[in-house]
Amino acid sequence: MPTQAQKRFNPYATVTGLAEPLAIEKDCLNALWQRTNYQFEKQASTYDPSEHDETVDKRALQLEKEGFTVYVENQNSFKYQGQTFDICVAGRPDIIAIKDDWAVVEDIKTGKPKDSHKMQVLLYMSMLPFAPETKHLFKGHIPHGRLVYRDQILDLPKWYVDEQFRQRLQQLIAMLCNSQPPNPKPSDWECRYCKVPSACCSVKMSRGTNLFA
Repeated sequence: MPTQAQKRFNPYATVTGLAEPLAIEKDCLNALWQRTNYQFEKQASTYDPSEHDETVDKRALQLEKEGFTVYVENQNSFKYQGQTFDICVAGRPDIIAIKDDWAVVEDIKTGKPKDSHKMQVLLYMSMLPFAPETKHLFKGHIPHGRLVYRDQILDLPKWYVDEQFRQRLQQLIAMLCNSQPPNPKPSDWECRYCKVPSACCSVKMSRGTNLFA
């Protein structure tokens, strides 16, 4: 592995990183394996979070008016330590709202709905009750989930965290913790937005590559 990458002491993944392959929106699992097992320099981002942050604040105020105790963004940061596999998964849902025995996890989305958004919330729902930083809020119970879009709210009941979801997650985690990486699957779309530097991936396609040449 080139000098641009530093081997992690233990595998480390993020909820957002796991959500896309669970939703089958990413084909190249090699890229996720590399980011899980190696640390790369952060790339500059042009993302402007102002609209998202403003929407989170408005939604939090609305929930407070409904009688919920609301925890927002950085208050919700957690690191879930795997039991079967020695991996740490980090996440930070936008909103956790508690009212009596009712716990809700919400993620705010300003773009178009995607299947990975659903997987992201299901991951929060499955890990938050057991992460050291947040387990006191849930008392061992899976919370209700919600995706809040500009024009709709999508409810994700706790039974969505079912055996099929758990098995798919277990299979993905097992692959990430394997000492041998999966074969890369380069494509113009995935390589364009891949966070693994070209120096660390011999098959990464450069921008503008014509797949049909």
